[in-house]
Amino acid sequence: MKAPAWLEGKRLAPGLRVIKTGMAVTLCIFLSCTLRFGQPFTSAIAAAVMMEKSIDLSLRTARDGTVGTLLGAAVGLLFSLWDPGNAGLCGIGVIVTLYLCVLLHLERGTLLAEVAFFAVTLMPPGGPYWFHALTCAADALLGILVALAVNLIVMPHHYAGEVRDNYQALCAVAAQALHAARAGAPAPCKELAGQTEKLSQSIEAYVSERRLLRGSDEEIFRISCKLTQFREFAQELGNVQLLLSPENGRIPDEEREIIRRYHMARLEALAVACLPSKEERERKGTSVAKE
Repeated sequence: MKAPAWLEGKRLAPGLRVIKTGMAVTLCIFLSCTLRFGQPFTSAIAAAVMMEKSIDLSLRTARDGTVGTLLGAAVGLLFSLWDPGNAGLCGIGVIVTLYLCVLLHLERGTLLAEVAFFAVTLMPPGGPYWFHALTCAADALLGILVALAVNLIVMPHHYAGEVRDNYQALCAVAAQALHAARAGAPAPCKELAGQTEKLSQSIEAYVSERRLLRGSDEEIFRISCKLTQFREFAQELGNVQLLLSPENGRIPDEEREIIRRYHMARLEALAVACLPSKEERERKGTSVAKE
């Protein structure tokens, strides 16, 4: 059966983060029901909210989420003691909770702070309000811990591997573009620019991680040093492609050939500088076209 047109070219399989979120939610519900810990609803929401792409983001989000949970539960307790379930006070309580999160720079903990606040103020208490607030906070903290554990144990994401993959993909596109330029054929300029940007973003994400979680600084530094050369390579490739444009048909053939040779010489020099050598390709197994 053929897929609809709007699905063509899209990845239909769920990503690893989606699968790990489902695992964390399942584990939270199981623990809450088995240990009679509290409300699995709050734990499941916390686990789904706290699941992040990388280990570093998970640690940062868990930190903000923990503080946000305690803050939301505390504000919820105060407003519940005043007038539980009051619609106007709930709105004011949300404003207070979010404002405190902004003051404390808890950008990743605001959503969980609201969840904790609503759990305390809107769920029926099974005892004193202070005990209800502690139970709601404990439920959310269980979800945070489970999400963090799943993300750390089940195929943790490392940006160093992402940088390597994007670098190898960029080298493959650059080699293809160089081959097309030599043959005087249209080259994948847009694909080259897009892959260069992907590599740049993955390097920035790697640098933003805590130093303890990195461990491949020298290799990533060598790759990052080639970004400027790849951008110059893309610029020279664009200059070569401009010579193929019909708009430049008025340029005499001899002059066009001189210009082309100049840009091709620069393109070849940049290719030597930024593409892996034969020894590197054999050692790392990169799929770069042979000259």
